[in-house]
Amino acid sequence: MGETSHAPQRRVQQAAACFKRTWGGLMVLCAGVALLVVLGGCTKVETGASGGLHPWTIPGTMRWADGEEPDNLNPMLSTELLVNDLSAFTMGYFFHFGPHGEPVPDLCVEVPTQANGDISADGRTMRFKLRHGVVWSDGAPFTSRDVAFSVRAIQNPRNNVLTRVGWDLIERVETPDPYTVVFHLRKPYAPFVDKFFTPVGNPAILPEHLLAKYADLNHVAYNQLPVGLGPFVYTAWRRGNEVEMAANPRYWGGAPGLKHVIFKIIPDANTVLTQVRTHELDVDVRVPSNEVPQVRSLPDVRTVSIVSNSFRHLDFNLARPALRDLRVRQAVAHAVDREAIWAKVYHRVGVVGDSPFPSSSWAYAQHLRGYGYDLGAAARLLDAAGWRMGSDGLRRKDGKTLRLELAGNTGNPLLDSTVLIIESSFKRLGIALDYKRYPTPLLFGSYAAGGIVATGKYDLTIYAWQLQPDPDLSNLLACKSVPPYGQNYVRYCNPAFDRLQEDADTHYDRARRRSDLVEEQHILAHDVPWIVISNIEEVFAANPDLKGLAPDLDETFWNAAHLST
Repeated sequence: MGETSHAPQRRVQQAAACFKRTWGGLMVLCAGVALLVVLGGCTKVETGASGGLHPWTIPGTMRWADGEEPDNLNPMLSTELLVNDLSAFTMGYFFHFGPHGEPVPDLCVEVPTQANGDISADGRTMRFKLRHGVVWSDGAPFTSRDVAFSVRAIQNPRNNVLTRVGWDLIERVETPDPYTVVFHLRKPYAPFVDKFFTPVGNPAILPEHLLAKYADLNHVAYNQLPVGLGPFVYTAWRRGNEVEMAANPRYWGGAPGLKHVIFKIIPDANTVLTQVRTHELDVDVRVPSNEVPQVRSLPDVRTVSIVSNSFRHLDFNLARPALRDLRVRQAVAHAVDREAIWAKVYHRVGVVGDSPFPSSSWAYAQHLRGYGYDLGAAARLLDAAGWRMGSDGLRRKDGKTLRLELAGNTGNPLLDSTVLIIESSFKRLGIALDYKRYPTPLLFGSYAAGGIVATGKYDLTIYAWQLQPDPDLSNLLACKSVPPYGQNYVRYCNPAFDRLQEDADTHYDRARRRSDLVEEQHILAHDVPWIVISNIEEVFAANPDLKGLAPDLDETFWNAAHLST
């Protein structure tokens, strides 16, 4: 969802949905009753040094933590970045993405291109060649029928998938043999390879033999401990405590480097930090920026960092009358002291910028119009928009006070600190700010579930999106993507933006696409549907005995089978 974050003080943006993250990091969910869900059984793990490992390392085991409880473990029905991380161990995709954002074949044996003939000259037909000899973790064979079924599941209006943008371009799917899938598109769609059945696209391939009998997948037992195609299998989900995985003996790639993976649910950030220090955890995923200086100073802890495809932003709800006025949005942009937020709240971790894309992206636009912190300019814009300062220090227009409600998630001190900085500037500017906090599942719930952001019950909100390797923003900003049809939560609609995005999406020439996307970013910088606060630098703390951890722009555990202790 996103920038998909954590617990109270830790972390929370497809044909492909983006993963949504809360201001601190992944989406925080409420822990339910202490229900033990077990598949197979648990294995007791013995501790002790072995093979030159430190004494705190459990050979063959990786322990990691986050503050959130997953809503479910079926990535087709979730936009949580946490579920994406878990699914990297257990689920199967056409491709993962390597260190430089390049597709790495998983269930496919090669990447379709026009050069190798797997993408037609007109860009409307794509052929994917599947790996032979792959079976589901329950032993059933994996075939092209599973892919076709998964497409139907996403397109099924009864299923609570977050978006069908892009998937609605699939006219039909052919399965000429068990190892070939042919997609026929209504029109060319350049992001297809990067988005469809990839981890950053969210929906994994699902088993037809287990799920075809259901009218919808929203509440089936499968979602609790999914059968998958990855190097690991779920063995238990102890609600409010942990999720356990074991090596998949049927994995097509052979035995993974680890035997056990234990994901701990630890809502308290201080407890996570303590367990990093005491080596009860082998990896801390996306360390909150306020903890980064301390974590980097810990002995016997290795840190890895990367400026990711995630960006923090303040969203405007353009359906609200006051915020339809561009001058008001520009004034607010001038009143958000991004440098102060970056320095005081995030300890200078990350990059303050104006583009949602990191500078490493081929679509990154330089020299965008920025809105530096300037309360004088903000005041002049509000005056021009008819919002006059009153004797009580508040601005009014036509008898109405300029009062904005900022919706946030509970238990998020990083967001609380950010709001304090914004509130101070708003007060000087004459804008009344009401800060309303909601439980994270309610704030970021789906449109069907009445989520605050999805249904537009806010003026301003702050969170983060994790974007995909392909720089396609149509699901977030196209007119057609306003909920319930997509994740255009800001309710932005500019035909000029849509034309550029359409052109970028329907052509495979990168130079042409880059030209479209750069112009698109200049339009966004003018229109201000959101304020880009910073591009997120992801920091990971790891046990030095954990080998293979190499998070990239898009995935933390893209090489899960090759991790080892």
